[in-house]
Amino acid sequence: MKLLLPATLLALSLAACQKEKDATPELAPTETADWYVLRAPDDRAIEAVAGDIDGTLVITTRFTIYCTKDRGKTWQQADYKSNAGLFGFLQQQDTLFTMSAGYTRGGDNTEYATSPSHFSLDQGATWRPYRNWRRANFEPRVPRNQATASSGTVYSIEYLLTPLSPNSSSSRVDYIGIQTSTGQHLTLPQDHQITSIAFDTKSRLYVTASAPLCGGRETFQYCNKSNGMLYVSKKPQL
Repeated sequence: MKLLLPATLLALSLAACQKEKDATPELAPTETADWYVLRAPDDRAIEAVAGDIDGTLVITTRFTIYCTKDRGKTWQQADYKSNAGLFGFLQQQDTLFTMSAGYTRGGDNTEYATSPSHFSLDQGATWRPYRNWRRANFEPRVPRNQATASSGTVYSIEYLLTPLSPNSSSSRVDYIGIQTSTGQHLTLPQDHQITSIAFDTKSRLYVTASAPLCGGRETFQYCNKSNGMLYVSKKPQL
């Protein structure tokens, strides 16, 4: 989808994403043997991610969009202005869409982000409203709790359901990590509420999550700050 940008939109594009938020020492990006670890610039979980850690990364903390070009050392707030909460992103050629609704498909419990509401032609810096003409069967849609690697292996969020009481129909959800259709299990360095997973074009896995949780799975408590986290695998997942 290629559009000619009028002069006013071009000016907005040049001005957007200029409000930098330097990462404080507590929120500075880190890494482990297996993961690059980035932290959100505000105190909400990261809901979704798009882009490439080697270029531009775009994240949403549900009502705000941020982008970084230096692996999370600084974040720039995009000009997304809407009361619609965001569940995901959809990349189609040169166009990035926001997905403003979510639903869970019965049977396999696949969670989807759907209903594109805004689009960007400059890697998430500026956004314009989008009219979705394809509403049947929740199209287009993007899986949130699973992603397929280039090899065809399916990665999905692994969790444990524990009934709140012996006769309760409600359960506590404890997130364990990531499992694959080939029987592999990937764990994160800390416990989190995992919100979504995705791959980039280099087959690296991206995991968006809440802030780290402490105090045991029975007690919901952030270890320190409540800023969400993004994990990026150092090696391609094939």
